[in-house]
Amino acid sequence: MKTKHIGFILFITTLFILSSCKKEPINRDIEGFWQLTEFTTTSDEKVHPCERIYYSIQLQIAELSEKGGSLGLPTLKGLYRYDEALNRITINQLYYQSGGTGDFSTPDTDMLNGYGLNSANTEFEVIKADGKNLIIRSDYATLTLRRF
Repeated sequence: MKTKHIGFILFITTLFILSSCKKEPINRDIEGFWQLTEFTTTSDEKVHPCERIYYSIQLQIAELSEKGGSLGLPTLKGLYRYDEALNRITINQLYYQSGGTGDFSTPDTDMLNGYGLNSANTEFEVIKADGKNLIIRSDYATLTLRRF
């Protein structure tokens, strides 16, 4: 009888342990769903307002997309990494899937510029991350995003 109770308790404990394992954001103020409201290019300090450009940053993946916008940008996907010690975000290896062929391609400069980027591998300094607003700066531009 005692063996049955110990086995049952071990079984229940194992279930609790396994069911409680889930992926947690590295930084809740950075990971999430963001709308790019504007970006300012560093070279000329020109402000570029954005409409319907979205960044999804979570679980080491970044997805950039335009939803119903007029630019006709493809959805870009890549790897995301946050370095807490340096307070920097890195988005690497951006690619998109070509419509007709289904092949994966690296975005060109025009595609990247629509998202406030100039390279498929970009490092950003985190200027502000308070959970509602995210301001990040690369060599190319300063991006202003709001959580949605």
